[in-house]
Amino acid sequence: MLRVAICVISLAAVLSVTPTALTVKLGPGRSYSTIERLNPERLAAVKQDRMQYQQSRRSLAGLPGYRDYRAILHAHAEDAAHTGGTRPELLADAKKSGVNIIMLTDHVRPPRDFINDSWRGIREGVLFIPGAESEGFLAYPQRSIIDAYLNKSFKDWKQYLSLVKQDGGTIFLSHVEERLDWDTTGMDGLEIYNLHTDVMDESEFMLWLRGSLTDPDRLRLIEKLIAEYPQEVFGSLQDYLAPIVAKWDTDLQSRKLTGVSANDCHHNQVFTVKAVDAQTIEIGIIGDPPRKVTTAQVPKIAPMLTGKKPGEIIAKLDFDPYERSLSHVSTHVMLRSLDEPSVRQALNHGRAYVAHDWLCDPTGFSFTARMNGTSNGKMIGTMGDQVKSGKGLTLRIEAPVAGMVKLIHNGRVIAEKLTDKLEHQVTSPGVYRVEIWLRIDGEQRPWIYANPIRVE
Repeated sequence: MLRVAICVISLAAVLSVTPTALTVKLGPGRSYSTIERLNPERLAAVKQDRMQYQQSRRSLAGLPGYRDYRAILHAHAEDAAHTGGTRPELLADAKKSGVNIIMLTDHVRPPRDFINDSWRGIREGVLFIPGAESEGFLAYPQRSIIDAYLNKSFKDWKQYLSLVKQDGGTIFLSHVEERLDWDTTGMDGLEIYNLHTDVMDESEFMLWLRGSLTDPDRLRLIEKLIAEYPQEVFGSLQDYLAPIVAKWDTDLQSRKLTGVSANDCHHNQVFTVKAVDAQTIEIGIIGDPPRKVTTAQVPKIAPMLTGKKPGEIIAKLDFDPYERSLSHVSTHVMLRSLDEPSVRQALNHGRAYVAHDWLCDPTGFSFTARMNGTSNGKMIGTMGDQVKSGKGLTLRIEAPVAGMVKLIHNGRVIAEKLTDKLEHQVTSPGVYRVEIWLRIDGEQRPWIYANPIRVE
């Protein structure tokens, strides 16, 4: 989870954080830092609130004519030295966590072909679509483009975009925090939430973790917290990525652009602490060289070594098994049938919403446009659609539990109410989208981000 999916935040980074790098920045809706969220009392409160929401949710029909499928974009398995998970493991955990679609994003390693040498089609009820994380994108071409890599036939990201899009390929801007100034013309969408991005400003947490790996009491505490509150620990870093959402709002004014989530999962955030000899421990993480720490450097590790044989594991912190990462956030795609062409069409159109599923199951959520000014009026559009303005045009939002529903028009909140159902009479053209936030342990946490309905 610290280096969620790629080796930008490595063991070396964790062990080199110093107090001078310490910053504490609370995002929208937050009352507590990540360290404060990891207090056992806080985690227990979060778990209790999650369970209350889940127990109180009502069953909704959802979008008429469609079924809600959970899709995972930005997923890695067997594609790099720093990827700890396998495809069979990913499949097994997808089934456990209720995921229907895995859109793989292999790191490109020619001559290995990330399309033809990957998984494609339905396996044990889960649809796999092959793709790559490359050139700043989540790229899902319809056919192999490995020859273009081998021949170096594209010179920049714009040419790469065209290469992927030919023959109906699908492409999303990835790690948007690094590309806020990129022109999204021609793209199908962008990541409005990326778990790795969410970790990048957590220097306080990094310092805390660094100390924990060489602190016997804190190490035992973390092991206990992960065992008792696995999803709550994983979700403790969750933020609202305001600069990225602002870019989405800005770019939506001139083009269709589907917002998706990025799990960026690898199952590689597994920290091990083991004995080397009577005075030395070794700290390791998948994909990085191990680091040795001696009692001369950190005297308080001495009790950790008592009675330990060389090579014996002292502690193992597994932050991100696939099941936990897949349960955290997903892109819900509205489909009539589970197949690759339908998924591509729905994502291209914007018939989807992003949800932090770990907070509460959002299945049944709907955002529709209706005529005649009532909820019973004829449905004329939903997420991704463009509808004509007119007398009686009403936007309707319905969710399985009550939350802070925000209706956003051209990037500005125009209606906000604690409810599970909201109706709004449309008086102006523009781009309308929805967010729903849940109150969890006294904080407001983003739960649902719906793709927009455009009123012309």
